[in-house]
Amino acid sequence: MPKLKPDHPRARNLTPQRVTVLAGLAVVMLANIPRFLMSGDNTRLMLIVGFAVAVTALGVYIYRQLPDIAKDEVPMLMRRLLVWMVVGLAAMAAFNFAAPMLDRVQEGGLEVLVDGLTLGLVAHVISLWMHRGRKDT
Repeated sequence: MPKLKPDHPRARNLTPQRVTVLAGLAVVMLANIPRFLMSGDNTRLMLIVGFAVAVTALGVYIYRQLPDIAKDEVPMLMRRLLVWMVVGLAAMAAFNFAAPMLDRVQEGGLEVLVDGLTLGLVAHVISLWMHRGRKDT
């Protein structure tokens, strides 16, 4: 498929930030697969696998459409995503460790993993949004 021209109306939506958000979303979806395998919920398993493939394909498409200058930003943003996911994992592990003190039931390792990755992805998106807000003013 040929690249979109920079003046194309849809080209402005193809950003390195979207590539990283889609990559994070695919990671969170893939992290859910063991939970569905263990529970035997085949319907949700097939849905999550299908959506993970679609999200990954969209991320690859957007990455391939990016101009070379924008492609150079992707590794830095991926490192930022990784840092936020590690922070999210640490926060959820700490919360799960403190759960008995809060009169809450401790969750299993897979739930902590998925919740931590989700928290990290949300933090990454918020940081991108805040960074964009600072850049515009």
